Amino acid sequence: MSSHRSAAWPLSWLAMALIVYATLYPLSGWQWPERQAFSWMLPKLHREFSGDLASNLVGYLPLGAILCVAHLRSGRSVPVAALATVLTGTGLSYTLELIQYTLPGRVPSVTDWVLNTLGVAWGALAAVTMHALGLIDLWHTVRERWFIPQAGHGLALLWVWPLGLLFPPPLPLGQGQLWPHLRVLLVEWTAHTPLQRWLLPDDPLSLWAGTGALLAGSWPALLESLTVAAGLLMPMCVACAMARPRRLRLVLLSGAVLVGVGVTTLASALNFAPVHALTWLTTPTVVGLMLGALGAVALMGLSRSLCAWLGLGATLALVVMIHLAPTDPYYAATLAAWEQGRFIRFHGLSRWIGLLWPYAALVWLVARIVHREPRAHASAQAGSNA
Repeated sequence: MSSHRSAAWPLSWLAMALIVYATLYPLSGWQWPERQAFSWMLPKLHREFSGDLASNLVGYLPLGAILCVAHLRSGRSVPVAALATVLTGTGLSYTLELIQYTLPGRVPSVTDWVLNTLGVAWGALAAVTMHALGLIDLWHTVRERWFIPQAGHGLALLWVWPLGLLFPPPLPLGQGQLWPHLRVLLVEWTAHTPLQRWLLPDDPLSLWAGTGALLAGSWPALLESLTVAAGLLMPMCVACAMARPRRLRLVLLSGAVLVGVGVTTLASALNFAPVHALTWLTTPTVVGLMLGALGAVALMGLSRSLCAWLGLGATLALVVMIHLAPTDPYYAATLAAWEQGRFIRFHGLSRWIGLLWPYAALVWLVARIVHREPRAHASAQAGSNA
């Protein structure tokens, strides 16, 4: 049995999560619809906007392409893969349209369902066309030569990493500050219960203070530099833990630096106006980028297993240090209310990607450490590294 894992499946689940989140946002105000207001036959709206029509069509197109590729990579025939993709997409769309009956301000529409189905079908058609041209098989051949067979989820992590940077983290490249957000959610969920007293401090504003106050007068510049360096090394270690040739490592490491700097600059420009695009490049941040680049040089000559161990250490260090950084609730509220930022961040979904990405990387790195490569692959590493 082949141990090859495709990146298309985790990307398909991510595309579905994005669609569910965007369709049901803000995920609040649920109410059971009145019997006369609910209908299994979706209604046709009297007034529809061209922007909504285009978004319904384009929003499902990537899901159709990625899901169809996942079915094809799993060995299914072209008709079966295309049919399964369209049925999954249209079923998901119809279910979400029915769920919108329970959300005030959201209106189900048969037009949305038809356009979503058409978008999935077009995406599946694009995947079938790429398969007929041999592009999918070509990518599979290249991937087997460049990466280990278990690289599917790792490649999906690398594809998703830039999306988490679109919502500016507390420090540049400092993803993973999950506990303050999780604690606020727990406080909301346990409202008017005895459990809330255990979670809610005497001063509610200290929920967002975290442990950053402990370092207020200490070494914040060094903390920021080390956090930036760890945030840059984290995806680099993931890449080196699955890449075969060292020349490919050079491309991936250089690409990580360019993507990290470019997406952070783009996020600053979109959220704070273009004139402030480079204000995040402070002296501690530049020092952190240089430390991360020096670490990338060291990764060039290390084995994949050692890169996985170093990635585990860098991710744990990032999670600890980013929780030492203070969080500003007013800054987060301002970003959440800004329509321009909300558009680029898919209603806050990129924030959750940034919060959860280090923990997903931890799981993948631990799996890579526990799962040893077959001896045939390990012995071929010396030849591929030459």
